[in-house]
Amino acid sequence: MSGQSNLTNILCDKKAWLVYIMIGNLPSAPLNSSGSMAVLLLALRHIPLKFTKSSKADQRQRKINAGTLQDLFELIFVPLQDVAHAGIPVDCTNRTVRQCFQILSA
Repeated sequence: MSGQSNLTNILCDKKAWLVYIMIGNLPSAPLNSSGSMAVLLLALRHIPLKFTKSSKADQRQRKINAGTLQDLFELIFVPLQDVAHAGIPVDCTNRTVRQCFQILSA
């Protein structure tokens, strides 16, 4: 996940955290090239409005932020759990089919 981004041109003065997904086993030169398509924007996480500056409001803000992030990750990664355990058949260049298992890391 990268830092906070302003979405001024798209959604007025809204802010969001950008969530990216990338292929991790590529060498850095093709991974970092602009046309490689190895890094894709996966989601925009909404940044909730801030409450007043008090310790109780700060604790509530932290709970809301943590809950929002947890819900986003569940939405993204729960459908991938079955595939990660059972694997998925992938056609290889030598005309064989191999059972591949995705490994997710952060």
